[in-house]
Amino acid sequence: MFVPETLLQFLDKEEIYYKLYRHAPIGSGDNAYLFPKTEGTVVKNLVLRTKKGKLVLFTLPLNDRADLKQVATLLQLPRFSFARTADLAFLGVPPGMVSPLALLNDIGQELIYAEPSELSAYPLINCHPLRNNLSIDIKLEDVHELIERSGHRVIRLKGALLA
Repeated sequence: MFVPETLLQFLDKEEIYYKLYRHAPIGSGDNAYLFPKTEGTVVKNLVLRTKKGKLVLFTLPLNDRADLKQVATLLQLPRFSFARTADLAFLGVPPGMVSPLALLNDIGQELIYAEPSELSAYPLINCHPLRNNLSIDIKLEDVHELIERSGHRVIRLKGALLA
């Protein structure tokens, strides 16, 4: 299981470029003013849960809003609620610290990963490397490669953002 230090070591070993930022803990987009000036587009991550416990990680640009009903429809899943802290225990990452990089800790393939198709307009994103007092700029294509190497699929959803 990765922790921030071993994740960054792994990225170094795999020769995946990233730029590290240290900052005050940031747990939600409501605290965006705490983010340092980054080159990458800051993303937020919603962990959603169906009544039967199916989990979805939906990553989108910080300033955009998800149409959760449409996300569920596009994934052919029933309505969502937000995941509980206990739902995330297997990731080793508390709420507010989840990012697509947390999929590397999902060895049981419990999460579905999805993002709006509009995210592809941002080749460089900024996300937490498993702790919310750190963030990294990393190429979106490198994130996708890591997701796929973890055994997950990247599902791009057209029409999943509110206008």
